[in-house]
Amino acid sequence: MFARLRPNKKDPSKQRLPNKKILLFLTVAILGMVILLRFLGWISSDERSLLPNVPGLALLEDSTSLVHTIPLPSQTFGADLFTAGLYTQTQGVFPKGTIVLVYTKNNNRFVEIDYLPHVNLQEYLSSFTYPREEIHLTKDQSVWMLTIDTKPRCIDYEDDIPNRCEISKQLIFELDGRLVVIAIDGKSATQGEVLEIAKSILSVDGE
Repeated sequence: MFARLRPNKKDPSKQRLPNKKILLFLTVAILGMVILLRFLGWISSDERSLLPNVPGLALLEDSTSLVHTIPLPSQTFGADLFTAGLYTQTQGVFPKGTIVLVYTKNNNRFVEIDYLPHVNLQEYLSSFTYPREEIHLTKDQSVWMLTIDTKPRCIDYEDDIPNRCEISKQLIFELDGRLVVIAIDGKSATQGEVLEIAKSILSVDGE
Protein backbone atom coordinates (compact mmCIF):
# COMPACT_ATOMS: atom_id res chain seq x y z
CA MET A 1 0.00 0.00 0.00
CA PHE A 2 1.10 3.47 -0.74
CA ALA A 3 1.67 5.85 2.09
CA ARG A 4 -0.90 8.62 2.21
CA LEU A 5 0.61 11.90 1.17
CA ARG A 6 -0.16 14.88 3.32
CA PRO A 7 -0.28 18.41 1.90
CA ASN A 8 2.76 20.45 2.72
CA LYS A 9 1.36 23.26 4.86
CA LYS A 10 3.66 26.21 5.22
CA ASP A 11 4.12 27.83 8.53
CA PRO A 12 2.34 31.22 8.22
CA SER A 13 5.08 32.79 10.29
CA LYS A 14 7.64 31.70 7.68
CA GLN A 15 5.77 32.88 4.60
CA ARG A 16 7.66 35.44 2.58
CA LEU A 17 6.62 38.98 3.33
CA PRO A 18 6.77 41.83 0.80
CA ASN A 19 10.10 43.59 0.74
CA LYS A 20 10.04 46.51 3.18
CA LYS A 21 11.93 48.70 0.74
CA ILE A 22 9.26 48.13 -1.92
CA LEU A 23 6.48 48.99 0.52
CA LEU A 24 8.34 52.13 1.59
CA PHE A 25 8.88 53.16 -2.05
CA LEU A 26 5.19 52.67 -2.90
CA THR A 27 4.10 54.62 0.17
CA VAL A 28 6.40 57.54 -0.66
CA ALA A 29 5.33 57.49 -4.33
CA ILE A 30 1.62 57.60 -3.45
CA LEU A 31 2.17 60.37 -0.92
CA GLY A 32 4.19 62.32 -3.48
CA MET A 33 1.42 62.05 -6.06
CA VAL A 34 -1.19 63.26 -3.57
CA ILE A 35 0.95 66.27 -2.64
CA LEU A 36 1.69 67.05 -6.31
CA LEU A 37 -1.98 66.91 -7.32
CA ARG A 38 -2.93 69.12 -4.39
CA PHE A 39 -0.21 71.60 -5.30
CA LEU A 40 -1.17 71.69 -8.99
CA GLY A 41 -4.78 72.30 -8.03
CA TRP A 42 -3.75 75.05 -5.65
CA ILE A 43 -1.72 76.98 -8.26
CA SER A 44 -4.22 76.52 -11.09
CA SER A 45 -5.33 79.56 -13.08
CA ASP A 46 -8.76 79.37 -11.43
CA GLU A 47 -7.15 80.50 -8.16
CA ARG A 48 -5.27 83.48 -9.59
CA SER A 49 -7.93 86.03 -8.67
CA LEU A 50 -6.91 85.61 -4.99
CA LEU A 51 -10.58 85.07 -4.15
CA PRO A 52 -11.58 81.52 -3.12
CA ASN A 53 -12.52 79.46 -6.19
CA VAL A 54 -16.00 78.33 -5.13
CA PRO A 55 -19.42 78.49 -6.82
CA GLY A 56 -21.55 81.47 -5.90
CA LEU A 57 -18.72 83.85 -5.00
CA ALA A 58 -19.22 86.92 -7.17
CA LEU A 59 -16.62 89.61 -7.77
CA LEU A 60 -17.62 93.03 -6.46
CA GLU A 61 -16.71 95.49 -9.19
CA ASP A 62 -17.46 98.59 -7.09
CA SER A 63 -15.75 98.33 -3.70
CA THR A 64 -16.32 101.99 -2.80
CA SER A 65 -19.78 101.21 -1.41
CA LEU A 66 -18.36 98.73 1.11
CA VAL A 67 -17.70 101.50 3.61
CA HIS A 68 -21.48 101.90 3.98
CA THR A 69 -22.02 98.14 4.43
CA ILE A 70 -19.29 96.82 6.72
CA PRO A 71 -16.73 98.34 9.11
CA LEU A 72 -13.48 98.47 7.14
CA PRO A 73 -10.11 98.40 8.90
CA SER A 74 -8.51 101.81 9.37
CA GLN A 75 -5.13 100.19 10.06
CA THR A 76 -3.73 97.95 7.32
CA PHE A 77 0.03 98.58 7.69
CA GLY A 78 0.31 99.86 4.13
CA ALA A 79 -1.71 97.07 2.53
CA ASP A 80 -4.30 98.06 -0.08
CA LEU A 81 -7.65 96.55 -0.93
CA PHE A 82 -6.97 94.45 -4.04
CA THR A 83 -10.30 92.73 -4.66
CA ALA A 84 -13.62 91.98 -3.00
CA GLY A 85 -16.32 89.36 -3.40
CA LEU A 86 -19.80 88.46 -2.22
CA TYR A 87 -21.17 84.97 -1.57
CA THR A 88 -24.48 84.72 -3.42
CA GLN A 89 -25.08 81.26 -1.96
CA THR A 90 -23.94 79.38 1.12
CA GLN A 91 -20.62 77.54 0.83
CA GLY A 92 -19.50 75.50 3.82
CA VAL A 93 -19.12 77.75 6.86
CA PHE A 94 -19.65 80.88 4.73
CA PRO A 95 -23.36 81.77 4.48
CA LYS A 96 -25.03 83.68 1.69
CA GLY A 97 -24.21 87.36 2.05
CA THR A 98 -20.63 86.84 3.27
CA ILE A 99 -18.34 89.62 2.06
CA VAL A 100 -14.70 88.81 1.28
CA LEU A 101 -11.92 91.42 1.14
CA VAL A 102 -8.37 90.70 -0.02
CA TYR A 103 -5.58 93.10 0.92
CA THR A 104 -2.15 93.04 -0.73
CA LYS A 105 1.20 94.56 0.18
CA ASN A 106 4.48 94.59 -1.78
CA ASN A 107 2.88 92.46 -4.51
CA ASN A 108 1.90 89.76 -2.01
CA ARG A 109 -1.44 88.85 -0.51
CA PHE A 110 -1.39 90.24 3.02
CA VAL A 111 -4.68 89.24 4.64
CA GLU A 112 -8.17 88.16 3.67
CA ILE A 113 -11.02 89.54 5.77
CA ASP A 114 -14.38 87.75 5.72
CA TYR A 115 -17.60 89.20 7.14
CA LEU A 116 -20.05 86.36 7.86
CA PRO A 117 -23.66 87.35 8.61
CA HIS A 118 -25.73 85.53 11.22
CA VAL A 119 -22.90 83.23 12.36
CA ASN A 120 -21.85 83.12 16.00
CA LEU A 121 -18.35 82.49 17.26
CA GLN A 122 -18.90 79.10 18.89
CA GLU A 123 -20.73 77.78 15.84
CA TYR A 124 -17.76 78.68 13.64
CA LEU A 125 -15.11 77.36 16.03
CA SER A 126 -16.92 74.04 16.40
CA SER A 127 -16.50 73.48 12.65
CA PHE A 128 -12.72 73.10 13.01
CA THR A 129 -10.25 71.10 15.08
CA TYR A 130 -7.28 73.43 14.61
CA PRO A 131 -5.32 74.59 17.67
CA ARG A 132 -6.90 77.74 19.06
CA GLU A 133 -6.02 80.49 21.49
CA GLU A 134 -8.21 83.09 23.14
CA ILE A 135 -6.66 86.56 23.15
CA HIS A 136 -7.98 89.49 25.20
CA LEU A 137 -7.80 92.74 23.26
CA THR A 138 -9.36 94.54 26.21
CA LYS A 139 -10.99 93.39 29.42
CA ASP A 140 -14.31 93.36 27.57
CA GLN A 141 -13.27 92.14 24.12
CA SER A 142 -11.79 88.75 23.26
CA VAL A 143 -10.75 87.29 19.92
CA TRP A 144 -9.71 83.79 18.91
CA MET A 145 -6.66 82.76 16.90
CA LEU A 146 -6.73 79.50 14.93
CA THR A 147 -3.42 78.01 13.75
CA ILE A 148 -4.15 76.29 10.44
CA ASP A 149 -0.73 75.64 8.91
CA THR A 150 2.75 76.13 10.38
CA LYS A 151 4.52 75.49 7.05
CA PRO A 152 2.37 77.13 4.37
CA ARG A 153 3.36 76.72 0.72
CA CYS A 154 3.82 79.79 -1.47
CA ILE A 155 3.65 80.56 -5.18
CA ASP A 156 5.26 83.37 -7.19
CA TYR A 157 3.16 84.11 -10.26
CA GLU A 158 5.87 86.23 -11.96
CA ASP A 159 3.28 88.52 -13.55
CA ASP A 160 0.80 91.18 -12.46
CA ILE A 161 -1.03 88.83 -10.05
CA PRO A 162 0.15 89.27 -6.43
CA ASN A 163 1.98 86.28 -5.01
CA ARG A 164 0.33 84.27 -2.29
CA CYS A 165 0.81 81.57 0.30
CA GLU A 166 -1.61 79.21 1.95
CA ILE A 167 -3.52 80.58 4.92
CA SER A 168 -1.57 80.02 8.12
CA LYS A 169 -3.80 81.55 10.81
CA GLN A 170 -7.24 83.04 11.34
CA LEU A 171 -8.23 85.71 13.84
CA ILE A 172 -11.95 85.56 14.67
CA PHE A 173 -14.33 87.82 16.56
CA GLU A 174 -17.97 88.90 16.64
CA LEU A 175 -19.15 92.37 15.67
CA ASP A 176 -22.67 93.76 15.21
CA GLY A 177 -24.35 90.48 14.30
CA ARG A 178 -21.48 89.36 12.08
CA LEU A 179 -18.50 87.11 12.52
CA VAL A 180 -15.27 88.68 11.27
CA VAL A 181 -12.48 86.33 10.16
CA ILE A 182 -9.05 87.79 9.36
CA ALA A 183 -6.97 85.17 7.54
CA ILE A 184 -3.18 85.58 7.42
CA ASP A 185 -1.47 84.76 4.14
CA GLY A 186 1.50 82.58 5.09
CA LYS A 187 3.81 84.79 7.12
CA SER A 188 2.96 88.05 5.35
CA ALA A 189 1.36 89.56 8.44
CA THR A 190 2.45 89.10 12.03
CA GLN A 191 0.08 88.24 14.84
CA GLY A 192 0.61 91.70 16.29
CA GLU A 193 -0.33 93.37 13.00
CA VAL A 194 -3.48 91.29 12.68
CA LEU A 195 -4.49 92.17 16.24
CA GLU A 196 -4.09 95.86 15.39
CA ILE A 197 -6.18 95.39 12.25
CA ALA A 198 -8.87 93.78 14.40
CA LYS A 199 -8.72 96.69 16.85
CA SER A 200 -9.18 99.17 14.02
CA ILE A 201 -12.26 97.27 12.83
CA LEU A 202 -13.64 97.13 16.35
CA SER A 203 -12.72 100.79 16.90
CA VAL A 204 -11.06 100.04 20.22
CA ASP A 205 -7.73 101.36 21.37
CA GLY A 206 -6.76 98.40 23.55
CA GLU A 207 -6.53 100.46 26.70
